[in-house]
Amino acid sequence: MTNCNTPFITCVDLGGTKLAIANIANGEIIKSHTVPIDASLSKDDFNAFLFNNLTPFVTKACRGICIGVPGLVESGTGFVIEVLNIKHWQNVALKTLLEARFTRPVLVHNDANCFTYGIYKSKDYQGYENLVGVTLGTGLGAGLILNGRLYTGKQSAAGEFGSFPYLDGIIEDYCSSQFFKKQGLDGAATYQQAQAGDNSALAVFAELGKHLGHALVQVVQAFNPEKVVFGGAIAKSAPLFIDVLQQTLLKQLPQSIYNALQIHYTQDTNTALFGAYQLFLDEVATGE
Repeated sequence: MTNCNTPFITCVDLGGTKLAIANIANGEIIKSHTVPIDASLSKDDFNAFLFNNLTPFVTKACRGICIGVPGLVESGTGFVIEVLNIKHWQNVALKTLLEARFTRPVLVHNDANCFTYGIYKSKDYQGYENLVGVTLGTGLGAGLILNGRLYTGKQSAAGEFGSFPYLDGIIEDYCSSQFFKKQGLDGAATYQQAQAGDNSALAVFAELGKHLGHALVQVVQAFNPEKVVFGGAIAKSAPLFIDVLQQTLLKQLPQSIYNALQIHYTQDTNTALFGAYQLFLDEVATGE
């Protein structure tokens, strides 16, 4: 049971196409809001958009803010270095700006790290100390849990295999919504067609699974995780590509590594928000 005086954390999941905000208290969402973003806004206008959407959430009982952003973040300082899908929103002292505006402690992470930590802390994955979280949406993001700890690297980019060279571009070109655009397809429409049994649409998702399999081979070989968990907008289509993905892994991985690996997916759209909540509790609240 919560009331207006119950302390909460304001958690933010900033994606390539939408902004999701939730106040979370005692592990429960007590208020939430999702709004599309305009990725063409100037830096100042995007900051204003972010502030305006946060303001109704940061009320007296707010203990602090944790925000996940889809790009490179300087660990510790909360400085956003680069966000590929929001072209003008680069080199932003986000932690400094938000703390000055809202007078609350602020934690800034990469959004895929928030998702991965949300997976790691969820009841469904308790006991797994080595896992990879992969977000499939506007782009491809990834986070690492190694030996029970979130490993981020200096710029929160550890595990971001989406930018690895692949075929005529990078992995993200073939393992995100960019894959559909590259073929002149609408991802949502292709999904509906595949669900209806259209063979050409099913073949598109089979090809997606093959590309994801090739990409994951490198990650699995490098980090030897127990689990890989997919999330993001494209994860709902996982039943259409996961068998081909598994077959690709089976062909390319050593048998012992393949046998120790489990591939899962989640359609829970709040995983990154709960990951942000847990990160704030573990990295900020414990020192208050």
